[in-house]
Amino acid sequence: MQAGWFPDPVGDHEFRYHNGTEWTGDVATDGVRGVSPVPAKRPDRRSGALAMVFGIVSLSTGWIPFVSFVAVVFGVVAVVVGWRRRRFESARGAATVGIVTGVCGILLSGVGIWLSVLIVQSIADFEDPGPHEVELTECEEVAGATRAIGEITNLDDRERSYTVVVSLDEDTTVEAVVADVPSGERRVFRAEEDLRFDDLDCSILEVNGPRPFGLSE
Repeated sequence: MQAGWFPDPVGDHEFRYHNGTEWTGDVATDGVRGVSPVPAKRPDRRSGALAMVFGIVSLSTGWIPFVSFVAVVFGVVAVVVGWRRRRFESARGAATVGIVTGVCGILLSGVGIWLSVLIVQSIADFEDPGPHEVELTECEEVAGATRAIGEITNLDDRERSYTVVVSLDEDTTVEAVVADVPSGERRVFRAEEDLRFDDLDCSILEVNGPRPFGLSE
């Protein structure tokens, strides 16, 4: 090997001088020269692979709600580590993969964060139906089926949807979905069960907002 400046095999600097026989302590980074003795044992140069691993993990998990927040951190680590290590030839390939996958993971995490917000908002709307008035107006058995009819009024200042849970006896409940009730309006709801009960006792158990994403019990 002829004397000259070459990429630092240790990985601590950009270049290190080889005198033709061995590596010396003369180093340079971004055009600034200095002295850094060659360590007895070279440090692990797998930082390029580390950036790639973090980037792949970020890309693979960025779309998952709630996990996406961690994926952002992984993506940033991949980009930072990859950018620092790509100057070294031995780590350049893996570091570049880490940068690309890290950036893509960060962008994909935007989808995961959006889904997280959507889920949280849907659960909040279900647990808090807003101000309203609700009452049962009929409870009867007709042609082998039990039917409960009532009315609900939206007292909120915005449109609301409701899931009214009606108890028919101690063990049986049915739901009535009332969708898109404008502010100040009253809607009739109907809950039916194809059964007769020995001890029919209709009552409104609770009122919730719309079930998240239309999920049933």
